[in-house]
Amino acid sequence: MNYFASNIALLTERQPELARLLQGTVNRSVRIFESRRGIPTATYQRGGAETSLHSRYEPLTEARRALDKTDCSGSDYFVLLGFGLGYLLDALIEKHPDLRNHYFIVESDLEILKASFEARDLGGILALPHLHFAWPADGPELAEQWTRFFDPVGARRNTYLTHLPSVSLNPGLFKNAAEIIRNQTFQIFTDINTLVEKSRTFLDNFVRNARKASLAPGVMRFSGKFKDAPAVIVSAGPSLDKNIHELRGCGDRALLLSTDTALKPLTAAGIRPHFILTGDPYLLNFRHLEGASIGRALVVAEATAYPEVFNQFEGRVVACTYDHSSLGSLPGIIGEKGVLRAWGSVATMALDFALLLGCNPVIFTGQDLAHTGGRIYCSGLHFDREWFGGISDPELWHQKLEDLRASRKTVQSEDIFGRPIETTDKLTAYCNWFLKEIKGNPGVRFINATEGGILKSDVEIITLKEAIYRYCSRRLPLDARIHEIFEAVREDSPSGVRTDISPLLAEAHSVRKTLAQGFRLCSPKVNFPGGDLRRKLENTKQNIYENKNIAPLLDCLNQMGNVTFLRRRERWDDRPDKGGAILELKNLYSEYLTTVGQALDEVEKSLKQIQKNLSC
Repeated sequence: MNYFASNIALLTERQPELARLLQGTVNRSVRIFESRRGIPTATYQRGGAETSLHSRYEPLTEARRALDKTDCSGSDYFVLLGFGLGYLLDALIEKHPDLRNHYFIVESDLEILKASFEARDLGGILALPHLHFAWPADGPELAEQWTRFFDPVGARRNTYLTHLPSVSLNPGLFKNAAEIIRNQTFQIFTDINTLVEKSRTFLDNFVRNARKASLAPGVMRFSGKFKDAPAVIVSAGPSLDKNIHELRGCGDRALLLSTDTALKPLTAAGIRPHFILTGDPYLLNFRHLEGASIGRALVVAEATAYPEVFNQFEGRVVACTYDHSSLGSLPGIIGEKGVLRAWGSVATMALDFALLLGCNPVIFTGQDLAHTGGRIYCSGLHFDREWFGGISDPELWHQKLEDLRASRKTVQSEDIFGRPIETTDKLTAYCNWFLKEIKGNPGVRFINATEGGILKSDVEIITLKEAIYRYCSRRLPLDARIHEIFEAVREDSPSGVRTDISPLLAEAHSVRKTLAQGFRLCSPKVNFPGGDLRRKLENTKQNIYENKNIAPLLDCLNQMGNVTFLRRRERWDDRPDKGGAILELKNLYSEYLTTVGQALDEVEKSLKQIQKNLSC
């Protein structure tokens, strides 16, 4: 009996794209037949060899025995490396029947997956609340799927289960998949800690930048003003060295958008960009701009950028805020400046700015997203002095470069010429972001003129010289138009800042009152049954989130407090005798309220400093 139609209907509800792929998959390699037990089994044929995916006699019994070799105690996240016809998952659900469990299934071959959907009724499996078939089953896309699937708050333990026949067909893929998932899990918890520190840095920088950012023109005033003008986004990848000279003299034929890292190499080559983009909050990144002579260029700076950006380039700054800022609604204090997306890289910020301007075509150069020629960046960055200062011997130079590369976790990819190349998970994630944006803007022509690296899908690949010749032939009054817009906006802007932050201060006061109510419920004098007290305390917690402008910022500053609280609350909810754990419940909420109060102290201090700065 063929169960494909009913199974695929259930899969379509949760993973429609995978369902579409399975419908289009032709099964040429998997042979399904009945085992002696009377249930389906299968073999996989490749190159004249046949591999049994399951026992020809007792497939489910075989799966139960395989499962017995794995310690699953305390686990709630299960990564299945290989699916076959699904018997290993059947045995797992049979032995650990908990609807809170999560199942992340990695299968390397769509034909095997389709065979399982044809051979068996998978309705029970596909009805599980926490189930995901990973596809694609490798690379950055796998890491992204795991990040969406994995909940660091509720997760207790990950367990990996291996379906050996599937793994034997593609051992490299499954080894990499397990490594990606382990690394991504570690990164998720690392990011929670990092977000707290970054949020504090973002907040501190925003406080210091608020006045100057509020007075600066915003990127929104440039929206659509350069429709169909060509733009060249210049990044600092290794390949920039080979073609940077081609940009000389084309400033009146294409908008030159420089990432902060590429600025000094450009100016050293006698090239002046029209816009320089920056948004990193740290001093180390500001070194790319420090002391640079930018001529008439404008600096597009996010409101949480390192404050010296607004000081050094005062009067030349165009301000913006980030999409989904960790500061919540706080950036609204500086007025509507316009939003840019920076997905971890200033180059993604530059692309979003080019699209906001209305540019077409968009030309990439220096966008390797890989270690072309074994190098990390082009030459001329401030890192050169730090990394290679005092080194004159070529062998020592190469050894230092090897040491730098060894400090980064690298992966293998394929460059635009089809040759193997070294890159990193982070760089390939940026590449995937570019590809999504390129596909999402079919009306824009995208050209990769990097002459190296890994950006090759859905882009035209030509040399920079050819790109300028073919797409940047008309002379345009670009510089004059930029400064006409910039000066008009500055004249329209009020000389003083009149932003009212009293609503935010009022929310902070409201949260303070809510915290006091919560602490009263946690005092020894209050006596309620466990369930009633839990509901009252949870209502108090939810009242904090009624303050929609302050609450997101409190969450960012209190990430670890939130995670600790949610984990401990889940354990308390699982206790059968809640009435005997009143003191534990009070301590749980009291500690959480204390961490919120500490975050609130930082927010109130920042708001008062902003108010003082804006009134100067």
